[in-house]
Amino acid sequence: MPGGKFALLEVPDLNGGQPSYLRLGAAAPLGESAGDDLAERIQTFTDDTRKRDGSPGFVSEAERQAETAKLHTKGGWRDHSDGNRVSTTKGNKVEVIGGNYRLLILGHGEHQAGWDISGGHITEVSETFGGGTTIEWVQNYGGTWKVVETTIKGEVHTTYHGDVYDTYYGKIKQSQTGTDTFPTLQVTDDYLDDTNPPSPQSIPTENPEIIDNTWAKSISSYTGSEKLPVPKITNETWAEVMVSKTHATSMTDETTVKEASTSTMKAESITSSTTVDETMEDTTKAKTIKNDTTADKIISVTHADTKDEMYGDADSYTKGDSKTVVDGIETTINLGMVNEVVLGAMVETTLGGEATFTAGGTVEVTLGAKVELSMTASVDFSIGPKLELGTAGVELHLSKTEVALTHKVLSAFNLFF
Repeated sequence: MPGGKFALLEVPDLNGGQPSYLRLGAAAPLGESAGDDLAERIQTFTDDTRKRDGSPGFVSEAERQAETAKLHTKGGWRDHSDGNRVSTTKGNKVEVIGGNYRLLILGHGEHQAGWDISGGHITEVSETFGGGTTIEWVQNYGGTWKVVETTIKGEVHTTYHGDVYDTYYGKIKQSQTGTDTFPTLQVTDDYLDDTNPPSPQSIPTENPEIIDNTWAKSISSYTGSEKLPVPKITNETWAEVMVSKTHATSMTDETTVKEASTSTMKAESITSSTTVDETMEDTTKAKTIKNDTTADKIISVTHADTKDEMYGDADSYTKGDSKTVVDGIETTINLGMVNEVVLGAMVETTLGGEATFTAGGTVEVTLGAKVELSMTASVDFSIGPKLELGTAGVELHLSKTEVALTHKVLSAFNLFF
């Protein structure tokens, strides 16, 4: 309280009217002494309103504020100088503070910067950047101190030579670069008010350019493990233009899906190009494979000797005209029964030699007009019995050989059954 005993050492006219003094004991009323305009700038500590309910050594907010209210009236040590204060210590220096500590530096003006050490925590105050640090007690993990650091502006250049280990544990690890909302300020208005950085203000939200370069002896990335897989991974990419290039000596890509896998692509047009110097192998194993293609036109061009092997029944249906052109020799071998049914007109033309060999039963049913035209020699050879049934005759023979340089069969209608 004001009043009481004190000792005062004062130089009232230092260097042309600049006072300096040291007062020990009872405090003088704030505002009566030189330098009180600076002292009254500090009236509180950060810990006066810090949330710390449930923390060890808990002191209520009212008690903390009541103690701070006596800051300028409790007395003790008070000194001031209108000049400079220089302190040198050649040996050790020890300062023990039983209460709180706050440092405020004005920088020959109104640029506030300093430290607040209160309640066992350090908080920085600076006009270099907008933002700050908040520390409070939370009930997470059975009760702990939580530190939240906010930096609104600044520039960081980091060069580090040495080993780096980053380990994170916690409930959330979130990273955000840029924003998907429109900028709050125009880029030309890239301005922050430095007179009061901690105050809320409109912050420019210009999205940056991101450049990531990596050179390394090896790169390994692991997400989850066989023992503890990640329950869910979601990846979304939205871009106007995407360019991806990969150059490697060898590549191995393996994907294992225990349950269903779905892949969807939508595009105006798709161009895919694959160049392989030697062999390209594609293996697919599945119980059922379904391919559904809808297009106005499908064009397939293959420049290679081809070999197709199929084990199993084959069922093919074509709705529309079908044309097959073979520019060369075609050999078809059927090791079993061949059933050919034509429900309509059939035109078969051979402009070259034709050899037909049947080592088993052949059933040919034509329900419609049939025209066979051969412009060269034709050989029909049958080892087994051959039965031809017509409306006017029956031919049955065990062995028959026909050789003719010219063989013409012309009929308006032939019915064989």
